[in-house]
Amino acid sequence: MSEREHDQLMLSRLVGCWQGTLLHRGHADQPFQQLAAKFDNRWVLGGRFIEMTLHADTSGEAWSAVFYIGYERSERRHVLVSLEPDHRRVTTRLGDWRREQGRLVLTSPQSRAVCDVTVLGQLKLELTDEVAGREFVRFRADCRSGASPVLMKSAQPREPRRFVIA
Repeated sequence: MSEREHDQLMLSRLVGCWQGTLLHRGHADQPFQQLAAKFDNRWVLGGRFIEMTLHADTSGEAWSAVFYIGYERSERRHVLVSLEPDHRRVTTRLGDWRREQGRLVLTSPQSRAVCDVTVLGQLKLELTDEVAGREFVRFRADCRSGASPVLMKSAQPREPRRFVIA
């Protein structure tokens, strides 16, 4: 199995509808809120990225975030872009699979995201931020899949595009 096929296979484990518990807090000095959470994960951009849409209920108020996880072939690394509309935060993290552990670990200068798919049908996520030199867990999710995961969907080959700016 090629490196690219392995990466696609690992990403394909994320596809599906996941439900579980989310522990969330905005700042290190705040206690965690325990929320019911649902992730709707699907292939986008020709099978190159997974779009993870998180829905949670915070005391009757809907809270959501969107994550895009994919593989950047030219740099040979994974990319995670997170959009949190409530906080108007957009973060990009880069990293790779830790193959021996079945985990995707992505980092940025101020944060780290861990996506654990070690157990089939179980998804564990953890997002750690660093503020003023102090690291803290912003959220942790433990979810189960209601449906069988899509094992693999390869990206469609594309012709390189050339853009001319005049």
